[in-house]
Amino acid sequence: MDIKRSDLIQQLVEKGYTKKAATSIIDDFVCTILENLENGNTVSIRNFGCFDILERKARSCPNPQTGERVDVPAHWIPRFYPGNGMRRAVKVWEDNTKRGLM
Repeated sequence: MDIKRSDLIQQLVEKGYTKKAATSIIDDFVCTILENLENGNTVSIRNFGCFDILERKARSCPNPQTGERVDVPAHWIPRFYPGNGMRRAVKVWEDNTKRGLM
């Protein structure tokens, strides 16, 4: 099941937030992480994960349509490392799925 932004907002509303406050929380959270990445900062949230940026080195690879080698310049990409809490949650889901509880 895919959870979208509107689903997250609805889940916060069910926890007692107003829809306006829940929307603001989600938007501000995402905006703050993006602003920090734009400034080259790493964002670590305990038990959730770590957002940072990684430099990819220049390389050459084949063009899938022509097979001709093309040079790909060095560039930066975003990266996310899941935290222990997130890993545990996925493990619980995996175990429940294997047992047929879901």
